[in-house]
Amino acid sequence: MVDKVLNTIQKFNMIDKGDNIIIGVSGGADSICLLHMLYSLKSKLDIDLHVVHVQHGIRGKDADEDAKFVEKFCDERGIVCHVFYFNVKKLAKENKISEEEMGRKVRYQVFSDASKELGGTKIALAHHINDNAETIIMNLLRGTGIKGIGGIRPKRDNIIRPLIECTREEVEKYCVDNDIKYRDDYTNQMEIYTRNKIRHTVIPYIENNFNQNFITNIVNTANLVRSEDDYIDKIVLKEKEKIVKIKNKEYVIDTNEFLQLDTVIKRRLIRLIIGEITSLKDIEYKHINEIIQLADKQVSKRINLPKGLIAKKMYDSIIITNLGENKINDFNYDVDELSKIYIKELNKHLDFRIIEEKKYNIPKNLYTKWFDYDKIKDNLKVRSRKSGDLIAIKGINGTKKLKKYFIDCKIPKEQRDAIPLLADGNNIIWVIGYRISEAYKVTTSTKKILEVRYY
Repeated sequence: MVDKVLNTIQKFNMIDKGDNIIIGVSGGADSICLLHMLYSLKSKLDIDLHVVHVQHGIRGKDADEDAKFVEKFCDERGIVCHVFYFNVKKLAKENKISEEEMGRKVRYQVFSDASKELGGTKIALAHHINDNAETIIMNLLRGTGIKGIGGIRPKRDNIIRPLIECTREEVEKYCVDNDIKYRDDYTNQMEIYTRNKIRHTVIPYIENNFNQNFITNIVNTANLVRSEDDYIDKIVLKEKEKIVKIKNKEYVIDTNEFLQLDTVIKRRLIRLIIGEITSLKDIEYKHINEIIQLADKQVSKRINLPKGLIAKKMYDSIIITNLGENKINDFNYDVDELSKIYIKELNKHLDFRIIEEKKYNIPKNLYTKWFDYDKIKDNLKVRSRKSGDLIAIKGINGTKKLKKYFIDCKIPKEQRDAIPLLADGNNIIWVIGYRISEAYKVTTSTKKILEVRYY
């Protein structure tokens, strides 16, 4: 088995000379096997080791004993061990997700944080072939794409899985042959968890009634799928660069270009974007298809997705974003002195000054504007939009409603709250970043100029 693991490490380029490896160790056979093996190969591979154990607070005394066992195992071998305690039940309830999913989130976050703090270059986890087969089945039951069928990757970013080509039986035999003790987690037998149902009921049933080589076959299929998946990803990344823009944490897809893509690439592109915003957990096939169908929908059509995501059709674009992250609170600042204002909601600044020169050149700058100061009738404010706002537009008699102006300019509804306005009562002097009012423009008869700079 040692040769098999070394071959896996080499094949997937998992470990480099001098690596500082953070090992996730629960105390069970899999993780203890991984720890023992990497410890025995420490000199050969020229690596340093740190162990991280996460106590989930679910199994009471048994969990405490697991932590003590891992600490003792490490202490006997001179390995530094870090134990982290969490109340996963409470966290799962607060986040309205299963304990299984919450435990996974906590572990990966701890591994990542510990790696940064300890200068880790790799994070080693003890997933093996059987885990991979279970994951593939779980993904199929959930409704997955090719990525889900591809199962667990041997190496992803700085996460490595040296046992990924070993079976559970080989892992347990390694522990027996090397007289290595480990802890049994009784929750692994409880079929209230999806993975355990698949492990103890679904897979044995398939092996006994259909194909005894089921695990090997499904994992081999996953390996083939994964290589093709990588090839398609390269194509999708090129398309993303061409037709997707990121503005204020919103992913804006050009629908005209999007409609020209093959459906396979469309689905991949949507999954890639969602994966960059948040986890793809709970994002199903139907959600991806609903987003694709937005391209042919009317403007302002919107879809609410899991995890607070929304997708919406806006003119010639599909916009995917996290609604919670992009909500801008209303703001209203008095321009009491012609000096400076800081808009904390937008993290932007405004500078004001009066110019009384007779000769001047009006600046042609998008974010520096001049106005006829004597035409201002009310208390000047910098604020977000409100009902009744008006702006004087060249070529029309009187004024236009600001809402109508936004519609004519094809500015998405959710973006309008984040556009600062320089306002004289309900009269908008400047839609900052867009246009100024015709009613406040500097003319040959202007005596005082108000200069406003936005940055």
